[in-house]
Amino acid sequence: MDLSLLITYGPDLLAATWLTVILTVTTVVVSTVLGIPLAILAISGYSFAMRAIPLLLILYIIYYGLPSMGIVFDALPTAVIGLVVAATAYNMEIIRAGLEAVDKGQWESASALGIPPLRTWKDVIIPQALPFIIPPFISNAIIVLKGTSVASIITIGELTAVTNGLISTTYQAFAFLAFSAVVYLALSSVLTILQQLAERHWKVT
Repeated sequence: MDLSLLITYGPDLLAATWLTVILTVTTVVVSTVLGIPLAILAISGYSFAMRAIPLLLILYIIYYGLPSMGIVFDALPTAVIGLVVAATAYNMEIIRAGLEAVDKGQWESASALGIPPLRTWKDVIIPQALPFIIPPFISNAIIVLKGTSVASIITIGELTAVTNGLISTTYQAFAFLAFSAVVYLALSSVLTILQQLAERHWKVT
């Protein structure tokens, strides 16, 4: 294994890693923002459809199918849209399950005390729902992180795509594959640590 290759192609690998992080963070944030109202409205049809269709097929539909209808997206917007569409379905269900885990009597108690609905959400419902939401939410974020590798199929220069390109160029597979595996492991570990900190803060049991 020629480790000097990692130094030579280090800038390419770091740029690809950074793009992977950007795709992951953007997907998690946007899918959460979209998932909250969808969870409250309980639009189950969207959730079922998007969880049933493979992410790769979603990307193909956006990147190759929509242009036949005159709707064209570049590769990067396609990757973001596809990842968000898929992740939103899962985050929606995670948030919905967390909200439903809160005893309905909490609503009745808050109403009896004259607490306004928005304050009920902020001070009563959400704090009690978070312990149920956090573990599966972080698990889904890790799935999103690994799912960014699928974007390589539409020429997005994230970590997996760049790794494959460097292997084709240098014919040296192990060093690049090992580097990519370590990066994914490190990023997943960061998310796991964040999950543990959040669980400790919200006293998740």
